[in-house]
Amino acid sequence: MKRVATFLLNSLLFLLVANLDPASALAQKGPQQIAEVADTSTANSLKLMLRPQEFVVCTGWHALCSASYDCQINGDTADCDCYRVNETHIVQTSAILDPEVKRRTDIKCTKQHPCEVDEAPVCEAIKDGQYKVDNVKYQWVSTFSYRGWCTLLEVTPAACDPIAPHYTGDSAWAVCDAAPCTEIENPSNPEKPLSCHCPIKKTAFLGTNGTCTGDNGGIMSSSPLWTWDFQTNSYRIPLPGMEYVQGACAPLKSDPVQKK
Repeated sequence: MKRVATFLLNSLLFLLVANLDPASALAQKGPQQIAEVADTSTANSLKLMLRPQEFVVCTGWHALCSASYDCQINGDTADCDCYRVNETHIVQTSAILDPEVKRRTDIKCTKQHPCEVDEAPVCEAIKDGQYKVDNVKYQWVSTFSYRGWCTLLEVTPAACDPIAPHYTGDSAWAVCDAAPCTEIENPSNPEKPLSCHCPIKKTAFLGTNGTCTGDNGGIMSSSPLWTWDFQTNSYRIPLPGMEYVQGACAPLKSDPVQKK
């Protein structure tokens, strides 16, 4: 870092001696200030390069809580009955609850050097049943996949903001991304044999069942309201594969051509 700063400093001083005018903001600073600017710029560049990859892609078994509308609040978490699915799935790295797995994933999978499918440490932890939360290892973890996505898109989601004037609906919602799950011994719904223990948030959220109220007195598994684009009926966040799924769910017809 110091070498970069020294090189930049010498270059700027050379330009000044030659009566040339580099960027005016830097030209008015002294040598020490220029060096500080260079150090800050280099540090910011390094931070950008080392920023963790936002989503990683894994394959295999996982819990899917996309249509869990009746999660029951249990202390500071909500118990959501979820599907058991074996297919490609997506993990939001910022939501990983296993501290050691999150640390290793953030180090290996960065914006500059993203992990390919199944390369992320979190993928291995989920597959091997080594995902640990509060010193307990879990065989099942809730992640995101596109199972049933075309059917889910048939429901127009609602914009739910508990602090909005005249709001009626739930004040909380369940965050099931990377939440630990256990098997239900005798599930009331055989299609949902897993119970995921999802953190609770009390912020604006997406009403994935078309309303802002969960079913049977429960709350719904959802995502922050800002993540959804109501005009395009899709996520704003860069979910891997979303562009292909949107096309797969669209009717088989020609699109109109805009006249120039």
